[in-house]
Amino acid sequence: MRADDSATYEVVVLLGTRSEAVKAAPLVRRLRLDTRVTVTVVDTGQHPGRVAEALAPFDLAVQVTLEPVRRTGSLAELAAALLTATDGVLAIRRPAAVVVQGDTLSALVAGMVAFWQRIPVVHLQAGLRTHDLDRPFPEEANRSMLSRIAALNLAPTPTARQHLLDEGVPDDRIVVTGSTVVDALHHLLDHQLAQPPDWIDPTRRVVVVTLHRRENRGGGVFGVCSGLRFLARRFPDVQLVMVTHPNPTLGAAMTAQLGHTPGIRLTPPLVYPEMIGLLSVADLVITDSGGLQEEAGTLGVPVLVARDTTERPEIIDSGHGTLVGTDPERLVAAATQELNVRSTAQRALPFGDGRASVLAVSAITDLLGLPPLPAEPTRTIAPAFHPGHLRPTPQTPAALR
Repeated sequence: MRADDSATYEVVVLLGTRSEAVKAAPLVRRLRLDTRVTVTVVDTGQHPGRVAEALAPFDLAVQVTLEPVRRTGSLAELAAALLTATDGVLAIRRPAAVVVQGDTLSALVAGMVAFWQRIPVVHLQAGLRTHDLDRPFPEEANRSMLSRIAALNLAPTPTARQHLLDEGVPDDRIVVTGSTVVDALHHLLDHQLAQPPDWIDPTRRVVVVTLHRRENRGGGVFGVCSGLRFLARRFPDVQLVMVTHPNPTLGAAMTAQLGHTPGIRLTPPLVYPEMIGLLSVADLVITDSGGLQEEAGTLGVPVLVARDTTERPEIIDSGHGTLVGTDPERLVAAATQELNVRSTAQRALPFGDGRASVLAVSAITDLLGLPPLPAEPTRTIAPAFHPGHLRPTPQTPAALR
């Protein structure tokens, strides 16, 4: 559509989780540089308080907060509450476009409601696929459905774009931008906000672990924890840091499995800058998180993916990651290989050059019929560095300390 030069157009960005907020933050910051656009950030309340916490390091705040009532914790209960609340917000505001990020229930519901109200949907981080509806569940279905109804699909990689094309999404509704998480990382590093926890022993190697996928709960968690206990015994010089999930049931399971194991430290969820600081001094990451694959890969930290599939094949193809599933023997073998043979090879960054938000905003303003913001020079970014280079030394650049 062609915009009126004198008009201001509202873009509503709906976010429900910390991960969504982190990845949307660079886009929101960039959008707010355009005086023709008004940006409203809505916290859906899927993870109460997490969106505001994640936006704060980027000097951003939430304008509207929803408060879905949750008693059982089921997906259907949350979806029903979000449908009604989101419908009310969008009916009142009638924005020019709605931005959703990723594959959460918040993203799917917000996208559906906007589509029903004939508001163009912009899907940030579109096109990620495992081609297995059970892994991850329900995220694979959520993101696939969003791509069908989105007026604009912002794909992080050429592989994601090809997935969309294979599914029949028109090429003129797809723009490859890179991943905005790279932009977010550079913001934290450039502003010296990413600092590791003060309890990290700088004389020991660090392995960071996270687990939260629904399909891994139960047997998968047991398998990974069994492998971690073995690694703690085999490598007494290593600090294994398990960052637990806010879900109380999952956190209790982790504590029961690992709470009394020497060499393993369990910590509650860290604020995002501290989490990135922890990753920056890590020698290895073991995770079933999708976003953490991108963050560790961008920082040059090898990743063991505790899943059988990944919607980010770039992490495997680039040599930054290895699929190990939740079998303890596979996990121990791969971790032992990484800890015993530390490659210093330079590898290409698989998720973009830190300008994803610039390209995304250009695509959104084009959707609104507005000329793009003035182009910025391409940022020069060194190849992924070996994680050991991030440990504070007199030679380490100040932005990385």
